[in-house]
Amino acid sequence: MLIIALIVIIAGSALQSISGFGLAVIASPILVLINPNFLPAPILALGCILSLLSCIRYRHQLQFGNIQLALLGRIPGSIIGIALLAALPQLLFSICFSLFIMLSVLLSYRGMSIRHCSRNFLFAGFFSGLMGTTTSVGGPPIALVYQNSKLSTARAELGLFFLVGTLMSLILLLVSGNVNTQQLQLTLPLIPAVFVGFGLSLLLEKYFKQAFLKPLIATVSLASCCLILLKAFLDF
Repeated sequence: MLIIALIVIIAGSALQSISGFGLAVIASPILVLINPNFLPAPILALGCILSLLSCIRYRHQLQFGNIQLALLGRIPGSIIGIALLAALPQLLFSICFSLFIMLSVLLSYRGMSIRHCSRNFLFAGFFSGLMGTTTSVGGPPIALVYQNSKLSTARAELGLFFLVGTLMSLILLLVSGNVNTQQLQLTLPLIPAVFVGFGLSLLLEKYFKQAFLKPLIATVSLASCCLILLKAFLDF
């Protein structure tokens, strides 16, 4: 199972480094099948490390002003997410998480266009915080706002948003008692996979275009979510 987890993290890290997001979307559905404790703190921690690497790589293209509102919206979203973790069963999260990812993929193929404006950044930040804190998957809401941006801009600014945003969520999870020793033990062996995936992206970036990555991400995400829904149905 560790080998599967390492492969998934390497693949997700490479995809996120190339496209701007994708680690949690790819890794979470598979890792939660291996061990539900991967959700949400371990995946958030791995995503935080990858976001730091992306920020260092694209540091000359970072513009904090574009994501200030998104980060402001993420704060209440993360706080509400903590409250939901305490109030709702894990099974419900698994179902909602799967349906949310599937809906995000379907919307992206419907050609939905979201403008760059203050309202959209606030809403995207809020839902990114809510979903990121409860399920570790906070990428799709904010990525939709950047879907018509230059790829270099999306990579840089999404990396900064995920770095600060995941730190927010991790701190709230830690303070609220939703981080334990077992989760730390799950996280540590997977950290090298993040660096491998990031390094792999340096080699693959010139060969792959965004148009190739989108169908791949959609296919893996939908297949993984179907497995989670099947598991939830069998466990019900």
